[in-house]
Amino acid sequence: MNRISDMMRRLWAALLALCLVLALTLPVFAEGEGTDTAEEKETYHIGTVEELLQLADYCRLDSWSENRTVVLDTDLELTGSGFTGIPSFSGVFEGQGHTVSGLSLVGDGSVVGFFRYVQKDANVRDLVIRGRAMPTGSRSTVGGVAGSNAGTLHNCRFEGVSSGASVVGGIAGTNLASGVIDNCTTTGSVYGAHFIGGIAGENHGIIANCTNSANVNTTVEQNDIDLSALTLNDLIGTENAADITDIGGIAGQSGGVIRACMNRGTVGYQHMGYNVGGIAGSQTGYVEGCVNYGTIYARKEAGGIVGQMEPSSTLEFTQDTLQKLGDEMSTLQTLVNRACDDASAASDDLTNQLNALKDSVTSSRNAIENLLNQTEDGLTMGTQTVKTDLTQFKQNLKDSTGDSEDPNATEYPDGAIVDPIFSTGGISGRDDNSDDDTYTVDSGNIDTGSAAAEAPAQEPVQTEPAAEPAAETAEPAAESTADTPAAQSEEDAERTAHSQPDPDGITVDPNQNDGGYIVHEPDNRDYGQEIVDNVVNAMPDSVDVKIPSVELSNRDAITASRNDLSSNLTHMGDIVTTLNNNASNNTQALVNDIKAISNQIRKIGDTLSGAGDNVTNPDDVVNDISDEDTDEDVEAKVTNCINSGVVNADINAGGIAGAMARENDLDPEDDYTSVGSESLNFTFKTRVVARDCTNYGTVTAKKQNAGGIVGDAEMGSVIDCRGFGTLDAEDATAVGGVAGVSKSTIRESYAKCRLSGAKQVGGIAGSGTTIENCRAMVIIDTGSEQLGAIAGTVDDPLDGSVTGNTFVDEGVAGVDNVSYKGIAEPLSFEDFIAQENLPSDFSSLCVRFVTEEESLIQQYYIPYGSDFPADQLPPVPYHAGQYGQWEDVDLTNLTFDTTIHAEYKDMNTVRQSQEKRNDRPIVLVEGSFDTTDELMLHEIDDAPAAAGTLVETWGLELPADTGHTLRYMPPETTDNTVLWIKTDAGWQQAETSVDGSYLTCTAPAGTTAFAAVQLPANTTPLTAAVCGGAAVLLVLLLVLRKKRKKKKAKKTAEKAE
Repeated sequence: MNRISDMMRRLWAALLALCLVLALTLPVFAEGEGTDTAEEKETYHIGTVEELLQLADYCRLDSWSENRTVVLDTDLELTGSGFTGIPSFSGVFEGQGHTVSGLSLVGDGSVVGFFRYVQKDANVRDLVIRGRAMPTGSRSTVGGVAGSNAGTLHNCRFEGVSSGASVVGGIAGTNLASGVIDNCTTTGSVYGAHFIGGIAGENHGIIANCTNSANVNTTVEQNDIDLSALTLNDLIGTENAADITDIGGIAGQSGGVIRACMNRGTVGYQHMGYNVGGIAGSQTGYVEGCVNYGTIYARKEAGGIVGQMEPSSTLEFTQDTLQKLGDEMSTLQTLVNRACDDASAASDDLTNQLNALKDSVTSSRNAIENLLNQTEDGLTMGTQTVKTDLTQFKQNLKDSTGDSEDPNATEYPDGAIVDPIFSTGGISGRDDNSDDDTYTVDSGNIDTGSAAAEAPAQEPVQTEPAAEPAAETAEPAAESTADTPAAQSEEDAERTAHSQPDPDGITVDPNQNDGGYIVHEPDNRDYGQEIVDNVVNAMPDSVDVKIPSVELSNRDAITASRNDLSSNLTHMGDIVTTLNNNASNNTQALVNDIKAISNQIRKIGDTLSGAGDNVTNPDDVVNDISDEDTDEDVEAKVTNCINSGVVNADINAGGIAGAMARENDLDPEDDYTSVGSESLNFTFKTRVVARDCTNYGTVTAKKQNAGGIVGDAEMGSVIDCRGFGTLDAEDATAVGGVAGVSKSTIRESYAKCRLSGAKQVGGIAGSGTTIENCRAMVIIDTGSEQLGAIAGTVDDPLDGSVTGNTFVDEGVAGVDNVSYKGIAEPLSFEDFIAQENLPSDFSSLCVRFVTEEESLIQQYYIPYGSDFPADQLPPVPYHAGQYGQWEDVDLTNLTFDTTIHAEYKDMNTVRQSQEKRNDRPIVLVEGSFDTTDELMLHEIDDAPAAAGTLVETWGLELPADTGHTLRYMPPETTDNTVLWIKTDAGWQQAETSVDGSYLTCTAPAGTTAFAAVQLPANTTPLTAAVCGGAAVLLVLLLVLRKKRKKKKAKKTAEKAE
């Protein structure tokens, strides 16, 4: 019995370990208890226009649509219905792919769209809207689907016209920090003056997987600008021509995230507008994986992806900082509101500045609130299931034998005996070095994610494979425990968790008494083993244990809010700088207001930086950290984007970005960077980065700063970018394959392109500062001075800022016509392409065939130094009323990429033969010809079998697909001469007429020759004339004879009387 008692103690200890495993499953049954869920409201179906109008009436109360699903069951036509938009929507709108046509929002007002306000947590999906959103009056915040979006717009499409004064988009006017626009498209036209985008006018949230095919701000008339009223000073000045700003194919201005979007529409108008881009007009946020195919026009800052990339401040947000910042923003809001009231009688310019500041403060407060919510909600606390295999545990329990006298056994406080070399689920015996009798649960082998340590729940127990039973030995228990394997087997680690079993794996005999299990003791039975076997058989083979998991969610939303806050803070600083500069012109009340606002801005800066009290020289703490960029950084960054569209600007044109610089006031022509006590940046680390981007489009600039990647890089870094598009700026200063002007860093970037400029023309930079490890293979077609395969000019090529750059020697040296080993070093083509990490575009030559508008027709890749086969020229695209041909380019021994343009001329209506007679062409052919070349005639021996004399026969080549009018001048006379025409059907006489000196006939399709035949002389008409004359004479003789007889008879009668 003692043996049985000892075995029972050991059994209960083992069962205690199992209970610890099973105890982890108990929270599962409590999961979800006490959770309040909002009650779902009755689904509302729309099958008629009247039901849609009723929905709009219901939604005047913002709470009506909360937790409600609205389903559009059919297409609707709204023409004449009086529909003015759904005021506010907070639920789920299921469009089911249906189309609402005839939308006409033309009344006075702002925040205009099919939905005026889409609230946070709302979801609108699978909806097509056709019509126009063209309000009058204030005309701000206009979108085809939503005026203002704080929820989710998914798979929506707008077809039509969206227009207003400012903040205008094809899908949404403004996309707020919590807003998501996903997989949406726009076609038609979008236009306005400020913050205009094909998808959204302003983006503070997330825009992803969207496509714009609408034209954005493509005509001046749309924007109510009278070109006739503009003077040259206006065009090169600041105010009138600056009336159009921040125009983008996807978003006019973005401080949020734009990912995987595409623009196909034309954006902008020639020589008008600032900050115009194929994806975003201006941006301080994050743009990734976007493509532009549209043509971009601007006066200044035009980019294939972004017009102007503005810097962002790198801020590490904590909840305490955000709460304090929120309080300070509230104070600032009060100050700005008071200033707006005081400015009501002031100038429009000042009022606009204060209103802009007010909007920025409001947006900042929204971003702070959203970040606070993300701090609380951004970590998703959940559970994950770990499948715990008990097979080995059960086997070990069966195999387990023990003895209370065993020196390796350890007595626990409850008197149970457990062999310390037997380990179950990480529960081990007491550490010999421990000062107490506590026990540990080892969860080190469970991977709960990076945030597992933050989970407040009990750490789980995972059953590990037990060690092989050890032979009885006198070694210390601690050593035996240390030899136990800690890692779970690969088979167990790969098991997939899928369900939670009931915790009923152990069965207890109902006849059990206080002494434990009822045991029968026949002779020679191992009662302890039998008990263990019974318990083991009652155990399940596995237990699914749910453990806490912590997951970071809404990464893009957090990124969008951070970037949006940084953007608004920077914009606020810019406006305050302008207000301070102009304070002397305002009333004393406004001066006091502006000073209070400025002080509050500085206080906010101190809060964000934590260094305001220690600043002695503000310039010392402004630090551009762009070159420290990593793949994980997402602030003020454009990455992995491609431009294939043409970019045109007078100043600052770039294949990716027009400029990387800071816009400091409301006058976009007066660009300067200001740091100091009035600037919000004085305690910020700034960054703006273009990384892993490629340009294939042609970039043109009229005056200055054209770059394959960026026109003017005043700050930031260009990293791992590729400029493969032509730079056509022969009258401009500062032209570069990567950057026109760079006052910052260009590294590990590449250029393979042709460049034309006036001066400062360089393969990587026209004028550069820091250029590291770049590669160039360029041809400079025009340029008068400061030319270089790497840079046209740099401050000092030997100061270490320019290093590790190589180029293919095409006749122009490295920097300002001087090459430097290890700095700007020439290489042969073979050595150049042998360098590591060189893009594949360098290994072969590209021959591109394009239209006059640079649209690609076909492209071919051939080896360096080879000829392009003439028989592989693609057909020239057809233009009605014109004929086209490829420009004359030498395609032999090619050593550089070549672009061949289609050239078109009006169709020729007459071709004349080279052969002449009396200085006049023998043959004129009238028709429609794609050449002005003279018609070549050739004599042939073939002739028709015709009566008469053959004059001559000519062969000629005419287009075989249509007929022509043939005019022929015979050698002597046109008299008695006819024309014969030869086609595939043989010779046929043509209906011939005389036109002056030419015989004329119709030459049918397929005519290959003609012949002139003079007919033989014909005597029949003369004979007929003679015979006719004789007959007349005979008749006359008969008449005369008859008259004589009558006369004679009369005289005879008279004599008889």
